[in-house]
Amino acid sequence: MQKYNSLRAPNPDEWLALDEGERLELVREHHEELGTDLPSPDAHAVFHTIIENQIAAGEELPVKSTLDRLISEGLDRHEAIHAIASVLAGHIHDIMQNPAANKGQTEHTEYFQALKQLTAQSWFEQE
Repeated sequence: MQKYNSLRAPNPDEWLALDEGERLELVREHHEELGTDLPSPDAHAVFHTIIENQIAAGEELPVKSTLDRLISEGLDRHEAIHAIASVLAGHIHDIMQNPAANKGQTEHTEYFQALKQLTAQSWFEQE
């Protein structure tokens, strides 16, 4: 895989065959080509990469179905990735704020439930 384009799904096998550093670099390069002025390009690339990894996992996680639903509701693929990443960021924030409540949890039920509730409309209202 030579290039990443957030508007087109990468082949999951090719994506997962890359090491994490290569994935991050492809995402960074893509955003540089877009000319996107980001306050934290590295953090942005990390969240994109995490979401792409979760999408590549397929039906194992509810992320791909959430992406597909958001696109059917009118978001483009890049916007849908951002919407999902915002839910993930909130989930990580909650874990960091209250680590004892999450101690020993291997399931991320709150994250998955929040993904089910995420809509294109709720994303537009956040912006």
